[in-house]
Amino acid sequence: MSLPKRMMMLCLFFVGLLGACGNDKPAPQTNMHNVAHAMASDSKWLHVKHLVKGNDVFIECVAANFPFQKGKNGGHINVYLNGQKINEVYTAAFMLRGVPTGKHAIRLELVYNDGKITGMSHEFTVTIP
Repeated sequence: MSLPKRMMMLCLFFVGLLGACGNDKPAPQTNMHNVAHAMASDSKWLHVKHLVKGNDVFIECVAANFPFQKGKNGGHINVYLNGQKINEVYTAAFMLRGVPTGKHAIRLELVYNDGKITGMSHEFTVTIP
């Protein structure tokens, strides 16, 4: 085979290869509409994780459709220790430092900054050694 024919074949090969690498990608197998619908239908949920280290309690909150932020359109967490409000927190993850030794009830209540109650709250107990 002559050199020009080889070059032509090589060019055709690369054109075919580049044509096969188009932007047509297969659709994902997951039906995201159903997932989004399930999340939207349950718009008021709160999941809380906590970890005790010494006298500190690390707390992480995940809440559906809740804006953890200061300002007009934001919201915060009212933090209660043994029934007494001790803080307002504007972030989803925070730490309670220096909790005294013993067993304590911690309650978290999500509230919009304009005072509107969300109905989302969570209570748990910790034991500080």
